[in-house]
Amino acid sequence: MNWDHLRIQQEACVPAEPDDGYRMLFDGTQESLAAWEMAAPGGFISQADCTIRSVGGLGLLSYPEEFTDYRLKLDWKMGGDDNSGVHIGLPDPQGDPVARNQAFEVQIDATDVPERTTGAIYSFQGADIEARDQALNPPGQWNSYEIVVQDLRVQVYLNGMLINDYDTENASPDRDLSSGRVGLQNHHTGSNVWFRDIQIMDL
Repeated sequence: MNWDHLRIQQEACVPAEPDDGYRMLFDGTQESLAAWEMAAPGGFISQADCTIRSVGGLGLLSYPEEFTDYRLKLDWKMGGDDNSGVHIGLPDPQGDPVARNQAFEVQIDATDVPERTTGAIYSFQGADIEARDQALNPPGQWNSYEIVVQDLRVQVYLNGMLINDYDTENASPDRDLSSGRVGLQNHHTGSNVWFRDIQIMDL
């Protein structure tokens, strides 16, 4: 018997409240999750604690709105040596997760090589590893990202500490941070990453 499923059905999530000046993109409820669009084959499933967890093969969950300059906040945690990422400047995937290759990814994977580890702008600029290690909570504990996108520049704060500051202006002709969706990656079967309280502020 699937007790998590029964709990989800019996106990409705109380919507999380945004911080001052922000609006919620995912507040823990099924209604807010339904506003997102999934490019399969992988996916995200609701949990009894009002979070979502990555499942299945490679996929991309995106919010169907174009953003320009903004602050994006969210909490995430890993089960162990897992992999995910937050995509910014993402075009409409139209059902195909390969659209991630036209976006910038703020990585979640503490054991990858330096330019592809947690806090990195994946394949473009690694995080400040000393600052990252000081701020990072271990698997099983929640971490918070604040990602600031302004004038083609992205800053990544981990649990309140600045760990990456990258100017994307000349990064790649295939990627454009001036406008796009935000998205969450589920990387592979068996990679368990949870998310909660996703909120945004236009700048």
